[in-house]
Amino acid sequence: MSPAAPNRRRPRLYDAESIARNYRETFTDKPVSSATEFSWAWPSVLQHVGDSLAVAYESDKWKKAGDYILYKHLAESRNRALCVPGFLRDFDEPSRKWKAIGPHVSFAEVPMPKHFAVLARFEELNLKLHTRGTDMSPRFGRGDDGVVKVTVRHGMLGGSKIRWSEKYDDMADQPLLVVYTASDGPLVVIVGEELEIEADGIVG
Repeated sequence: MSPAAPNRRRPRLYDAESIARNYRETFTDKPVSSATEFSWAWPSVLQHVGDSLAVAYESDKWKKAGDYILYKHLAESRNRALCVPGFLRDFDEPSRKWKAIGPHVSFAEVPMPKHFAVLARFEELNLKLHTRGTDMSPRFGRGDDGVVKVTVRHGMLGGSKIRWSEKYDDMADQPLLVVYTASDGPLVVIVGEELEIEADGIVG
């Protein structure tokens, strides 16, 4: 991924149906019963606003359909959070955009997946935002400085892989989590070197 340029081309999509199906069936412990086609596309530019510390979600895995339980994955390694520019808002003043610090990253050359697994209902993200420096040289504050809770009305949590292997023979595909809504599309993408989706839940 590279710093964003004026070019706003959409990412080229690569087949990830088997990846999405495996993630869905592994994560929910249930066979895939249907597929949904969304009209939105992956954003061409995202802003690296900081790190994801935790992801909370509601799932009925291991339960009968509709019997939801709240789970929370605490990051065990560094998970980077990339948001649609302007997505973050002040809780007390939702009409006011939060002043996010961090580089705008172009996804024009990133081989994004055409398919992703619908994993669970999204509950909240705990982010540690950059609080100092500039967009090209952001810095974290000390302790809890910059730690915020992010919620999304009607949010869902999905998972797939960036298809690096389609472009580079020596690169493995990279797992990602995506927070999205059916109407707005992807709002937050989370990536990490050890991030993975397994039967026990999200790990890494």
